[in-house]
Amino acid sequence: MINVTLVPALSDNYIYLLKMENGAVAIVDPGEAAPILEVLKSKNLTPDCILNTHHHWDHVNGISGLQKAFPDIAVYTPENRPSEFGGERLEILETPGHTLDHICYHFPESRMAFTGDTLFSMGCGRLFEGTPEQMWESLQRIAALPDNTQIYCGHEYTLSNGRFCLSIEPENKALQERVEEVEGLRAAGKPTLPVSLALEKQTNIFLRAGSAERFAQLRALKDKF
Repeated sequence: MINVTLVPALSDNYIYLLKMENGAVAIVDPGEAAPILEVLKSKNLTPDCILNTHHHWDHVNGISGLQKAFPDIAVYTPENRPSEFGGERLEILETPGHTLDHICYHFPESRMAFTGDTLFSMGCGRLFEGTPEQMWESLQRIAALPDNTQIYCGHEYTLSNGRFCLSIEPENKALQERVEEVEGLRAAGKPTLPVSLALEKQTNIFLRAGSAERFAQLRALKDKF
């Protein structure tokens, strides 16, 4: 299994530090360099590569600082992709919508998916470049993964997302329980991630929309929420 460390960055981003069973180290979406450099130093780790989901500044701005500190670090992007890392197979999911080039990283053996700004817990990314149809299809690709997949997304938006979902499905018992859990975690200063795909299917109204048309309606409502 992969050992994952969540590293808070900027105002609400997460950078993920992955240590593989064979010792290889990857960094997912370094929006800034300082916090991840601090964690690497504290753990005495040298990163082998960066895995980037999309081109937005809050997911890439730390890359240059990491390259300066570790000149040999490899950088994988939507244009330059690995098919394995650290002895594990790595599946690249095409997930346009938030941006046209967005990808997600899925480690099937470790049952982990790093979904960037496509899928959030009880939410999804804004459509800055893609269409509702593209985003709906992208969410369906993630939903097709095994239910026990652990979802690691790019931002700590879970509480506000959950409150929006409750405004749409107020009688959803699983959703009520998840929001209550999230309120407790945030009050204690703890992250709400990772979350299982199975729970997302019960609580995320965007995954539960049923059609691209309904998804578009919900996304428009969320944009004004």
